[in-house]
Amino acid sequence: IHPFGDFLLHDIGTGDGIVETNGEATRNMVRTAPLWGVRTHDRLMHDGGSSSAPSNSGAQSFTFNEAILRHAGQATSSRTAYQALTPLQKAQLIKFLKSL
Repeated sequence: IHPFGDFLLHDIGTGDGIVETNGEATRNMVRTAPLWGVRTHDRLMHDGGSSSAPSNSGAQSFTFNEAILRHAGQATSSRTAYQALTPLQKAQLIKFLKSL
């Protein structure tokens, strides 16, 4: 089984405040969650700020596409690569994510 994740710590300016084995510098880092099972998640991103499910409460709802486009910092190159895909390739990638 492949979890589709790098499990690395990424400095995104937030975090859980838990210091990892690398010391104090890890306090504001978040470990990458695996994509395996992402189709069952109704909240996306490290902060749950992107919702993949429609909301009846009036809260903003995000798609996989929008969650990908929120990536910045260390993930800028991934976002740029995604933006360079054709519409068909983007649709195929989203279909793949929904199959995990």
